[in-house]
Amino acid sequence: MSAPKTTTSGSELFIVDNSDADWKVRSYLSEWCDLSQAIDVATGYFEIGALLCLKDKWQNVDRIRVLMGDEVSRRTKRAFTEGLRKITDRLDQSLESEKAKNDFLEGVPAVVEGLRSGKIQCRVYRRDKFHPKAYLFQYRQ
Repeated sequence: MSAPKTTTSGSELFIVDNSDADWKVRSYLSEWCDLSQAIDVATGYFEIGALLCLKDKWQNVDRIRVLMGDEVSRRTKRAFTEGLRKITDRLDQSLESEKAKNDFLEGVPAVVEGLRSGKIQCRVYRRDKFHPKAYLFQYRQ
């Protein structure tokens, strides 16, 4: 992790990447979920696994907005589709028991509910290639 760089205005800029074996972007995001009211993400490629690896931490944030490029995995597309269709209302007991056996499904219903309720908002940029990596956090007041 790079050391914080203080500007003349007193704000801090952190640059975090995955090159340090002990400090990954996932660790940083997990900690900031406890401190942030809202998170805005701009990324070229979004994968639902990014939320799943945070376990329940992302649910501490009031709002997550994602601006992404138009490339997503089938798993992510499936989760978005489920959220838009409000499929969580139709999950039955067989799916619940399957979740206990299959780690892939753990956490997905909460993400789907976040999409359905508007807590997680996603937009796709399609005009040109879009490949940024930026995370903006709004502190809790």
